[in-house]
Amino acid sequence: MPQILHKFRDHQIAPETEILILGIFSGDTEDGTDFFYGRQRTFLWHLLPQCWAEEPLKDAALEEKRRFMAAHKIDFADLIHGIKVPAGEERNVDDAFIDSSATEWKDILTIIDSLPRLKAVYFTRKTFNGIPNTKKQLTAIAAHCQEKGIRMCKLETPAKFYSPEKLQQWKDTIISQKTCLRP
Repeated sequence: MPQILHKFRDHQIAPETEILILGIFSGDTEDGTDFFYGRQRTFLWHLLPQCWAEEPLKDAALEEKRRFMAAHKIDFADLIHGIKVPAGEERNVDDAFIDSSATEWKDILTIIDSLPRLKAVYFTRKTFNGIPNTKKQLTAIAAHCQEKGIRMCKLETPAKFYSPEKLQQWKDTIISQKTCLRP
């Protein structure tokens, strides 16, 4: 079975990060993605800047996204570092498939401990349906965040579509902190 590693496995999280956004996996077989949440049907780069009343960065160059990240002290990590999949399934991006194919998990607890200014961790998925291994990882991360006094919430997935309601949930969770979907 082919081994697929995380496409952005060499990404170094900025030490001044205050907000860490977690996803599941971006395989190195994904064409056309220059950074986390770069798939065409993902709207994180549309939603996130709008939380701060800024213009969407969905089609922006990576350097513009990096400037936004630095200005707002935001960075990204995915839970899974590597998967093994049957031949012909290398481009399957279904979360349940990836969850069941995971062979190596990213050490998010160590990442959290390395970020002295970290205030919040957000996971970009509302439910754990079909992803029991991811749920187990997130449960440990949530407990660790609670011990350290770091806010840990889920965000409605940025995948598939954009809506004003989804944007409002992101604003209410990230900016005003009046809602928090707990892992």
